[in-house]
Amino acid sequence: MAKQAKQPKKRKPQIDPAGLRGPEWEWADELSLTTGGLPGSGDDLWKGITEHIERPAKSVPVVHDVDVVVVGGGVAGTIAAIAAARHGAATLVVDEFSSLGGNMGVGLWAGGSVHLSLSDPNAFPNGIGGIPGEFAERAIHGENRMLGQNAYFRDAQAVKTVAIEMLEAAGGQVFLNGVFSDVLLEGGAVVGLFVETKSGTMAIRSKVVIDCTGTADVADRAGAPVIVRPTHPSAGVFFAVANVEYGVYEQALTDRGDLSDDDKAWAKDHEGARPYMPWARQAWEADEFYIIDVVGNFATLEISMKPPTRTHPGMQRGRTRVNGNWNPGDALALSRINQRMHPYIYHFVEFLRHRVPGYQNANLHIVSPFTHSRGGKCIEAEYTVTGDDVTNDARFDDVVYKFWGPSPAGCDIPYRAMIPKKIDGLMAAGRSAMNRGPQFRSRYSCQLMGQAAGVAAAMAVKHGVQPRAVDVKELQRALHTLGANMGPEERLKELGLL
Repeated sequence: MAKQAKQPKKRKPQIDPAGLRGPEWEWADELSLTTGGLPGSGDDLWKGITEHIERPAKSVPVVHDVDVVVVGGGVAGTIAAIAAARHGAATLVVDEFSSLGGNMGVGLWAGGSVHLSLSDPNAFPNGIGGIPGEFAERAIHGENRMLGQNAYFRDAQAVKTVAIEMLEAAGGQVFLNGVFSDVLLEGGAVVGLFVETKSGTMAIRSKVVIDCTGTADVADRAGAPVIVRPTHPSAGVFFAVANVEYGVYEQALTDRGDLSDDDKAWAKDHEGARPYMPWARQAWEADEFYIIDVVGNFATLEISMKPPTRTHPGMQRGRTRVNGNWNPGDALALSRINQRMHPYIYHFVEFLRHRVPGYQNANLHIVSPFTHSRGGKCIEAEYTVTGDDVTNDARFDDVVYKFWGPSPAGCDIPYRAMIPKKIDGLMAAGRSAMNRGPQFRSRYSCQLMGQAAGVAAAMAVKHGVQPRAVDVKELQRALHTLGANMGPEERLKELGLL
């Protein structure tokens, strides 16, 4: 191996990762490093802020006046907007990025696929159906595979395009590069929102708003009760490394043989290091790169990598994993984390190039600007789905779709799960309506919830009622017609759908 230039010394993490190991966490499959030893919290960043000022009142232009506004054009929001538009509502979707698709689009997937998390292969014997099924078919061009399966880069571009085209075909509108900032309230109901843009603040009037922000931002601003999980959001960003000679790396692991007991112990205390031992330890002890980093004293940064696939030979996918004592709805914490995360990814790839066989010609190919998370903040709904519901195959009369989790019978997801307490004119779908604990925030689940929310919002507008007063039987009939799976024939008869 050619001699590499000496790498500059880096700043060591402020906390020894070996001291972070704690009790096993409830969702260990989504968290490799237990962070019980972190002394701080993202909330601490707010403690020094004591001054507040009044924001000057000013008139702003009303750029849209529509029936339904969907805030967040991601996995749930895209489907919600298409569904609302197809059911006759003048619909607008607002997104802060320059394209739709969320973590399947600009987020470059970050892992998994639409259906990958289904534990029951018989859950959708005829496909997912409805608008989500049509969306997937159009994005994969009829190929015999799951959307997102081993084709992240291609599918991300397809998702962005199909989302726009399906929404436009339904008569919906799109407002991109607009950041939601606040709500317009009248008599305890959301009747519009404010969006920050390059041209200043703009207003949008609506009859119903669907919160698909992923962290219940609209509901929170409106004063609706929210549930905040202040720890372990399993957040991060997707990235890819090009020009990897993975066979050379695998041969180096074979030639390395088994690790010494000392190296095994070190790798155990430095989660994520094992695939890169002994090189990760060498780099750490030389102050070149630290396989685990700590942001302040409240969050950890780790790397998770996947082998190259047949569709992208020589290209290795990865994502950061960010956990600790913070939630993704906290702007100060998120800013501090992203400030460290992107240099961390860059230096990780430089470590591979200079230390690990097979990576000498590698380069950091792409880093998504989208920070995804599995947990955070959600609405306190009229009914919040629990872990027991998912485990015990709960049945609800207001079911709008089924989620298949640990049991093959599946859990009913009720309409009430999308209705926030206290505030009218507002619904939520996707992670904004999913309390982390029962793991039903899979992509197909978010899409099916988005479909139900969009149809319900259009019905609320049509009948001049609040979303909480929508006729559930009418909604179920419409969803059944679309192809939403609400159970086997026997169950559909019970619901009056057959």
